[in-house]
Amino acid sequence: MDAIAATPSATGISGALPKSSSSTSLASASSSSKDASTSPTLCEQTEAAADDAKSPISIHSREIALLDLSPDELDIPEALGNRSPASIECLRINRCRVNGKIFSALVDALCAYELPRLHTVDISQNRVGGAQAGAALAKLLTHSPTVRFLSLGWNQLSLADLKHVATSGAGTCAIQCLDLRANPLGTSRKKTKKHADSDDNGWISTLVSAMPSLTHVQLAQATIDDSSLVTLLHALMTRGTDLEYVGLEWLALGGRLATVRSIMSSLVPTDPSAPTRSLHLNLAANNLGDSGVKIIAESGAVLSSLTLACNFITERGTSMLAGWLPTSGLAALELSDNYFGDQGIASLLATDGRYQSADLPYTQLVSLGLNSCCLTDTALRMLTDALACNWASLASLRILRNNRMSPGTKVAL
Repeated sequence: MDAIAATPSATGISGALPKSSSSTSLASASSSSKDASTSPTLCEQTEAAADDAKSPISIHSREIALLDLSPDELDIPEALGNRSPASIECLRINRCRVNGKIFSALVDALCAYELPRLHTVDISQNRVGGAQAGAALAKLLTHSPTVRFLSLGWNQLSLADLKHVATSGAGTCAIQCLDLRANPLGTSRKKTKKHADSDDNGWISTLVSAMPSLTHVQLAQATIDDSSLVTLLHALMTRGTDLEYVGLEWLALGGRLATVRSIMSSLVPTDPSAPTRSLHLNLAANNLGDSGVKIIAESGAVLSSLTLACNFITERGTSMLAGWLPTSGLAALELSDNYFGDQGIASLLATDGRYQSADLPYTQLVSLGLNSCCLTDTALRMLTDALACNWASLASLRILRNNRMSPGTKVAL
């Protein structure tokens, strides 16, 4: 077996498992910025430096980029220049203090051109909101039904503003990625009618049905009441097309455990023989604690990837996860920034004889994130022993920033 060294500065490890079927590549410091269990953020492929957008427009550029401008500087014909509208694939309007009225005017200007190749619309980091903005967005999507990536993050949109989008017909059929981060999507308020909740939220299912190709949804840092969140997620989970990524970071779900229970219940398979749902659920930074982990572990949910980073999980929580792992279907688990230490690793690696098999790994995990978990050399030895005993066939193990590990420690994998 190969011997590898761990250093306190990076504590990144690379080596090979003595498996005949496959080798294991463990993350190093150079790859720490991209965790294997983290799905790509929406519209990242359109991001570029603002300085690039201010340089002379190339006739070969395929994007309209309006960045860091004042509202009175926004000019669609000028931004288009001498380029053919048919060549434009990406529209970016970021940090321009655009409100609903200004956005509506910009959409009117855009709809004067044919945009048959437009696939990305990114209007994040503005002040877009209100019914007028929703109507303008529906108009743009109807005019350019080829849009696949829709980034609306850091605006002032509510779910109610998107009612027009729900009825825009073929305009939303191609949308695959929807980014609604940091928007005031919905706030709880007292109802005066007995069935007001269902009346208010019934159209959300219509909105979801209008996006049959949707695979990625970002809701991190959004302000949304429990009823709207549960209705939205249940509508997403019960569609015929499987989601690949749902981002629910920074929603303070630790204080809304009933909502966590409802979310996880929607992930319980109705047919036990059905394939595992290929979904990455990101619940990072929600202060779930062990109580939240208990709800997750006891839910019976089945999914392929779960992020629980930065949730104040202790060894009690990892013990609950250990009991759920064999039946969870998880291929990737992210537990970074939970300071459970070596005892947490011991609890996580505990096995249940009912799920032991001489031929198959105890869990289906191929990716495990343990960055910044206060681990020592003892945890590394426990992980080595568990992997040697077929606990999992890991292809990625991330244990960066665990500075309690001794310099020059040799660990055999």
